[in-house]
Order: sequence, then C-alpha cells, then structure tokens
Amino acid sequence: MIDYNNRTMLVDGDIIAFMSSVQMEEPIKWDDDTWTLHASESKSIDKLCDTIEYYRQILFCKNVVIALSSKTNFRKKIYSLYKFNRKGMRKPLTYVPCLDYMRENFNTYEMPYLEGDDVLGILATSDMIKGEKVILTKDKDLKTIPSTIWFMQGDDYTEVSEDEANLNHMIQALQGDATDGISGCPSIGIKTATRLLEPVKDSPKKMWEVVLNQYKKQNLDSKYALLMARLTRICRASDYNFERKRPILWKPTTI
Repeated sequence: MIDYNNRTMLVDGDIIAFMSSVQMEEPIKWDDDTWTLHASESKSIDKLCDTIEYYRQILFCKNVVIALSSKTNFRKKIYSLYKFNRKGMRKPLTYVPCLDYMRENFNTYEMPYLEGDDVLGILATSDMIKGEKVILTKDKDLKTIPSTIWFMQGDDYTEVSEDEANLNHMIQALQGDATDGISGCPSIGIKTATRLLEPVKDSPKKMWEVVLNQYKKQNLDSKYALLMARLTRICRASDYNFERKRPILWKPTTI
C-alpha cells in the first residue's frame, strides 16, 4: 500500500530544466541568409511545472524535492579531463531561468562540489528526507544507487538493491563513461564488464580484484583504476561528510 502523504519524488532538476527549455526553442528563418533561435521563458517554465506535476501524480507522491548541481565539482578537481568534451557546448536559452524558478518555487537541494546525481544519491540513502522516496531521472547511472527509480523513458519502477548497485558501480568503473570523458579500461565495454563481474557479484572484494586485474592487463596501475572508480561513483550518504560539507572519495573497503 502506497502512503501518498509520506512519499517524496526526488527529481533530477538538471535534466528537467534541460528538457523543458530545449523543447521550447524555436528556430526562425528571417530571409535567405539569417536564422535566429527563440524561446519563451514563460512557456519553458510552464512546461517544467507540467512535467513535474505529471510525474508527481503518476508516482503518487505528495512531496517533491529537486536535486541540482553545484557550480563546483569534485570530479573536475581530481580529473581535469572530466566533461572536457562538453566544454563550450551551449545550454538551452531558458535553462538558467528554469533552474532559478525551481530554486524559488520548489524545495531544492544543492551541495558543494556535488552534481545533481550525487545529491539524488545522498537524499535517497540518508534520512534527510523522511518516508518513502522515488528518484525521477533519465540517467541510467543512477542504477549505482540502492533505491527505487522511475526512468522517464520507461514505464515501471526499477528497484535497485545494494548488491546490484555495487555491481553496477564496478561495471561503470571498468566501462567508464564516454559522455563524461571518463575513459575507463581500454577495450572493456558494458557487456564484457558484466560478464567478468557477475560471477563474483556477491563479493565486493573479488569484484575489485577483477577490476584491478583488467586494468593491469592494459598496463594501467591500481591508482588509475581507483581514479576511474571514484569518478564513476555516484555519492551515497556514506560518501559524504555532512559536517564539512565535502564528498568522501571512494575506497575499495567502503563497498
């Protein structure tokens, strides 16, 4: 039985803002040579609110909490190439106004040095938000968080246990994430990583040994393997120092 009054939708605010703003952009051709791009701020915000309300209703959540990314990013501090491939890419015209609107009109969380995904992970695995929680996102990387997730491109809940989340993290540590500029282990894709790790998924120690062994085969040392694991680790409550307001870099002994 779902307790509507004690149920919170944890929203990936960066994605919602991007979706709502990019969908409202309109290219206009003025003559044979001149094009401009236009967007209505009010329509973008209306789309944002409609999207949040739509999912709030289908997920039976009374409460909405939105996670947003900080301007500072610990991954860029430990790896200068993180998201370097996105440098200079244009954000949709009304992206920032959508973020500002959420900050002013919704219950939002931002944490220093963390991305929105990390904030979602911490909210989902801590007691900061009481009651039942459902993550709303499009990002498959959230499968590294033990939680209940509703992917916007899907049609049902995804339940991720702690063991499954740990396995998914180790797969990511090998596979990397090309969209974020995380190279991972050369020649290892998701299928190979899954095949190698699934037989030992019940043992965090053995999974890490598999990861180290694959990097060693590519003449890459344990420090590099650890860096990849830290970059692909979406923070949980155990990965955050609430007093210092700083992330705790992942270590193999913590899984």
